[in-house]
Amino acid sequence: MSKQKTDPKLEQALTRGDLAMRQINSARATALLRALGEMIVAASATIGVEAVVDVPNGDKVYDPEDGVWPQALVLSFDGPIEEAEEEELRTVQLIADKHPETFQVVWHRADGKMGRHEARPLAMVAFLTDVEVPWLDDDA
Repeated sequence: MSKQKTDPKLEQALTRGDLAMRQINSARATALLRALGEMIVAASATIGVEAVVDVPNGDKVYDPEDGVWPQALVLSFDGPIEEAEEEELRTVQLIADKHPETFQVVWHRADGKMGRHEARPLAMVAFLTDVEVPWLDDDA
């Protein structure tokens, strides 16, 4: 049986195009997490709470894993992230297969179990900061 040969220029163009799309999608996920982080910091400041956020390794190119983007927004309400206890940090990720944008936060609960919550951006900010948001995502 003869194997059909792919044109090298076509293969190169498709490979480059695929990589460019992966880079753009990954950068978009990181940008959404960073924007959410800015919203959390601003909302927290309105009630006198200092929130510290970071998206470590956000500039790498990722593909979704199990329906979630691997980039993570790390959030601390207890000072710098590097100095905070692991149990006090919250991790927020962007869910890859839900539109419009939906985030998932994971944290250590007081009972020792892991807490999880999914919400759209404004509802996530309200959930994390306890700030009353005058409108929610569905009102837009």
